[in-house]
Amino acid sequence: MKKLVLVSIIGLVLSGCGGGSSNGNTNPQPETKPQDVQGTIESVDAASKQITVNGYHYDVASVMYGSNALSITDLEKNMMVQVFSGAKSGVQVQVEPTIVGMVTDINHTANTFTVNGIELVFAGLHADIEINDWVMVSSLPTATAGYKVLSVVEFEADQLGNTVEVEGRLSNLDINRNTFNLGASLTVNYTSGVIEDGATLANGQWVEVTGDMAGFDLNATEIEVEDFDGLSDGNEVEGVITWVAADTSAFELSYRGRFYVDSNTRFEDGTKSQLTQGRVVEVKSVKQGTQQVAIEVEFDDDYNDQGQWNEFELEGMVSAVDTAANTFVLGSKTIMIDANTVFEGGVTLDTLTQQRIEVDGVIMDKDYVAREIEADND
Repeated sequence: MKKLVLVSIIGLVLSGCGGGSSNGNTNPQPETKPQDVQGTIESVDAASKQITVNGYHYDVASVMYGSNALSITDLEKNMMVQVFSGAKSGVQVQVEPTIVGMVTDINHTANTFTVNGIELVFAGLHADIEINDWVMVSSLPTATAGYKVLSVVEFEADQLGNTVEVEGRLSNLDINRNTFNLGASLTVNYTSGVIEDGATLANGQWVEVTGDMAGFDLNATEIEVEDFDGLSDGNEVEGVITWVAADTSAFELSYRGRFYVDSNTRFEDGTKSQLTQGRVVEVKSVKQGTQQVAIEVEFDDDYNDQGQWNEFELEGMVSAVDTAANTFVLGSKTIMIDANTVFEGGVTLDTLTQQRIEVDGVIMDKDYVAREIEADND
């Protein structure tokens, strides 16, 4: 599904609400409410046509899932949405689920269910959801690139365009067979013609795939690479921290891309030292050159439980490089390079052989995935 273009931010003054604190000011100033927010719904008031997202209240003019019109009565707490200025009398809400499809297996005792071949766990599963029902699942990424379910909402198939959807971290890309995996095991079949904006697929990207299920495989009709490159200044994005630089100068959010931290970055309900994997945060940022720089980071403790997170830092001499597989060997470890790996100081994969380097990254399912690589000049 083609994402709606993010709009320019025009401050809208709102007194007495919002996600930030006054930092002890005796006469707090009215807070500027962002008009471009990506996050989870905290509450829905259908009677007044109002929702709360990231602590901000918005009057709703319309609700959409792609090109399909929905109603505010379809919205529920903890659904992932994008709110943006789209009407004079209120905002447009674009529903942004992680998974859409038909339930093929369910166990209400164990709180497990399967959609699009992906087994999920959710303690809040509605008792009336059954096999063959269509559902919309909102979630956060986990330490293993799986799914921490936040909400499951039942819909009629035609409300969702009779099309399945899965978002996730791309892995095991095979450009010869035109296949890749999402999550732990879902196989996606695609052709180059379904990739939006002429993007080049790569392992480690966060992608949104729509299409149809063929057995246990997903045949893609559209693939969109999700990142933060198109964010407009003053936006606010909610997500889970999936990596933090050793010097806390940058962090990655929800496997989609990184935000940089500078001396002007403000922190709400926490400090810079609390930037750690697994923390859920709301980030306001601006574009400076090619970097998305965080101007405010607010910590949210509601969903800080997505499994065992692990990072690594290594240094030493590279003994072998496999440019075809995008891996190299450092000591006893085979290090993987993906779409979010950043090389610094002129280092490239082709120049790593017999070079002494420093590398830090994340561990996912026992795989060591590099996030930053630089020459060790010491």
